[in-house]
Amino acid sequence: MSTSPPGEVPYVGIPPHVARDMTIAEQSDWIGAFLRRHPVSRRSALKGGGAALAALGASASPWGRVMTRAYAAGGLTVVGRRLSYGNDPRTSMRIAGELTGAPPAGRLVADVGLDRSYGRAVPLEVRQLISQIPSAGPVVTGAEQFFVHADVSGLRPGQTYHYRFRLPDGTVTPDATFTTAPPRGTVAEPFTFTVLGDHGTDVRDPRSGRDVRNSYDADDTRRTAMPATALVGRIAAEKPAFHLLTGDICYADAQGIGAPETYSTLLPQANDYDPFAWSAYFAMIERSASVTPWMFTTGNHDMEALYGLPQDVPPLADTRHGYGGHLVRLDLPINGPSQCPSVYTFVHGNVAVLSLDANDLTAEIPANTGYSGGAQVAWLEERLKAYRADRTVDFIVAFFHHCAYSTSKTHASDGGVRDALAPLFDKYSVDLVLQGHNHQYERTNPIRAGRSTRQAPDRSTVRPAVDGTTYVLTGSGGRPRYPFQPGSTERYRGDGISDSAAGAGTVVQNSYVWRGPGVDTDPMRNPATQEPESVDWSQARYADYAVLAVDVVPAGPGQITTMTLRAVTDRGVEIDRVVLERRVGSSPAAPPVRVTPPESLPTTGLAGAAAAGAALLAGAAAVRACGQRDAQPD
Repeated sequence: MSTSPPGEVPYVGIPPHVARDMTIAEQSDWIGAFLRRHPVSRRSALKGGGAALAALGASASPWGRVMTRAYAAGGLTVVGRRLSYGNDPRTSMRIAGELTGAPPAGRLVADVGLDRSYGRAVPLEVRQLISQIPSAGPVVTGAEQFFVHADVSGLRPGQTYHYRFRLPDGTVTPDATFTTAPPRGTVAEPFTFTVLGDHGTDVRDPRSGRDVRNSYDADDTRRTAMPATALVGRIAAEKPAFHLLTGDICYADAQGIGAPETYSTLLPQANDYDPFAWSAYFAMIERSASVTPWMFTTGNHDMEALYGLPQDVPPLADTRHGYGGHLVRLDLPINGPSQCPSVYTFVHGNVAVLSLDANDLTAEIPANTGYSGGAQVAWLEERLKAYRADRTVDFIVAFFHHCAYSTSKTHASDGGVRDALAPLFDKYSVDLVLQGHNHQYERTNPIRAGRSTRQAPDRSTVRPAVDGTTYVLTGSGGRPRYPFQPGSTERYRGDGISDSAAGAGTVVQNSYVWRGPGVDTDPMRNPATQEPESVDWSQARYADYAVLAVDVVPAGPGQITTMTLRAVTDRGVEIDRVVLERRVGSSPAAPPVRVTPPESLPTTGLAGAAAAGAALLAGAAAVRACGQRDAQPD
């Protein structure tokens, strides 16, 4: 198993046979050395913006081919508008977009106000992103983009605001609105948030002219024509308070295999990375992201060693780990551990949300494993402890990319992620964990200590304080589908199996979990392996395209607050639903332990019998330790 398996980490111009055995930091160093051997004068190359770049294509410069941007006629404007929460969702919002050319002289602002008269002009920060992509021979493919950002603070909680971008010549974007999070400590109105991962695009990039669309199998007929786009429409129709994306965002390196690029037919081996795939992606999601905060975490396809060189970005992370481009394009809360730009947290109403970077923890793809030096996990425990002590927080939600629990044939479960996170989720009674990476929808039974505590078929009610954590795979966002394990059938409402039959007994899956050598061992001598496991926790499974909508109904002290999970396909059909309940104001610091009935554990062979016996002994000991603890919903 390579550090960077083919198809899983963008090579951004590094020869595939070299990149496969490199960490992201090593890839960054390789690119830096290449560019030092083939220097490009940024001042001369970039003077005059896109026109100068285009002119380089015919020069003797090592920029053998330059990505030119064929922007639509109509002059300079801002496209791909999107929102994200600031550090405090009640009082701050970040507004971003992309300029269709070099920034003009003069003042660029975002007009913000309670109505269309606005009244407040917030200066825009312009961030320039230069992409220098090595190709075969002494050639560098060049690109230049400009992203604008407005940090709007001092807002009122629970208030709707209007905004637009305004350029010096008077050009303005259409009016749009956003709404801040409600005040803490009050019973907020019900709200919805949505989730998906592994999204990609369904459109050809109009600027680079390249085809950055998702590509579907010929027999993949149970879907709309463009699932990724259709799911953006489903998200917009839900009018969510916010949207979570569980990594692998736009697939700027659609192939991830160093395939010959389309900019030049003269290069025998070049790169498939296209930075303007991000432009196409932001345009695709604008109908939702311009009015709803989209909150991203990073997947393995979001590690872009291309941006390891210093960029004009906030000093938030070591960009050698591949996140320099994100710091230019995206706005995320800045309250996580240093060096981890996609690790952060926010609270909306009675729900605390934590974004984690599974690239730091994964056993399967160790290109960035261990880069935080343990800081992320230490920060996570501190935040979980604080949230469980906060009486204004009822539900805790974590989202990240690689799966702790999944029965997909392609990636299954990641032991590095599971071992680092699941014990903390158990300890602090995390309610909901959202994952990506495998291109499917899958929901588990509630889990504690790696086992189901009970069956939770479609339309069930789960009490996390008693039952444990529900894990949902949301990698059904639009990328070509993955299969489940052989012999593992789909299991969802409408699959032809009655609801009562679907919930009867336990489905035992033959799956596997990735086990790696750890960050101190050479993965070339001791590669990651697939350890077989029999599992009892996989409940709902769907192999095509869906978005998860989560409806939250806050409640007063002593009452029951609910979080309803609804899986909706790209065609608008609900296929799965489960309700999570908590009693407001309770303290689940030491959750009761349920004994797993032996009939729901693996029973095949000696391994199954041993697992059943061990679980019964552990359960009996837990019961003795807990005494006669009341197991009512909490």
